Order: sequence, then structure tokens, then C-alpha cells
Amino acid sequence: MHAFERQRSPQSLASGIAEYFEANPSLANGRGLSSAAQEFFRCHDAVHVVFGCSTTLNDEAIVKISSILGTTGGFGVLRGYRLHESLEIYKQLRITAILLSVLQSVYLVPRSVIRCLRQTKRWPWSNFEPYMQVPLERIREEFGIRVAHFHIDEPDTSSTSIEKTCPGKPGHTSHVKR
Repeated sequence: MHAFERQRSPQSLASGIAEYFEANPSLANGRGLSSAAQEFFRCHDAVHVVFGCSTTLNDEAIVKISSILGTTGGFGVLRGYRLHESLEIYKQLRITAILLSVLQSVYLVPRSVIRCLRQTKRWPWSNFEPYMQVPLERIREEFGIRVAHFHIDEPDTSSTSIEKTCPGKPGHTSHVKR
């Protein structure tokens, strides 16, 4: 699992995007695409990072749902999936992978829709530059975003701790992570 896929990732959005491209070198910026496709994939790749998704077929489905319901792009995002560059990607998919993903979508689609509807506000589809140096953890808190593979028992990666005096035990303190 990459750091940007963790709910409480302390890394900035810029660092998360860099990690995403490092893990997926074939997706390097530019890619020889049309300007419309470059803009679409710039936004699409940011959604991968903000919503903590890899490039597996199941996570791509989560990105598509999150892009439509969890960002300000709404249904207009679908125009990007009709670009010939996007269609070329779909042609490379194996039928067995598609069928397996369809079976798993029975669970993934409703869960993703519910998570998007529970967000406190929509992630900015294309105007996210002000968030590039903001930690992913803070972005997810602000927008009410749960990453694709959120685990309730995920360890807290934040480095902030406070000392709290334990009641009834004079002089005894415990460290509480925030």
C-alpha cells in the first residue's frame, strides 16, 4: 500500500501525486496526449490520490464514481472518459478482469456512492492548486473523504501527541495522539 492510500497520510497532495507517478511511471505527465486529455488526466490522477486509489480496475471504478459524485466536476467528468485516449485504455483491458470487477462492483459501487454522499463538501475537480502543499489527512478531514481502502484499525500516522494526566493517578501521564 502506498502512503497516499492511507486515510491519515501526512504527506502533501503534491507528494502524493509524485508517489502516484513514481508507482505508475507509464502515466508520466504529458504522455503525448491532447490538451483536453492532459487536463482530464491531471484532474483524474489527483482524484486517485485524494481518494486513496491505486490503478487496479476496481479502484478505477471507485475513481470514476468519486469523480462524478465526490467532486465539483459532477457528470461533466464523463466527457473525459469519451476522449479517444481514454477509450484506448479500455481496449487494453482483459475480459476476465472486467468480469471479475463487475462481480465485485455489487459491493464497491454502493459503498462508494454512500461515501461520496456523506462527504461534507465536494473536492474541486480542476481547481485544486491551493491544496498542493496541504497534507492529505487534512484534505480528507476538510472534505469528509474516506479513502478506498479505509480500515477502522489503521494506525495513526500523525506525529502530534499531547500528555494527558490520568484521573486518579497523581503524577501519571499518558500520551494521546491527535
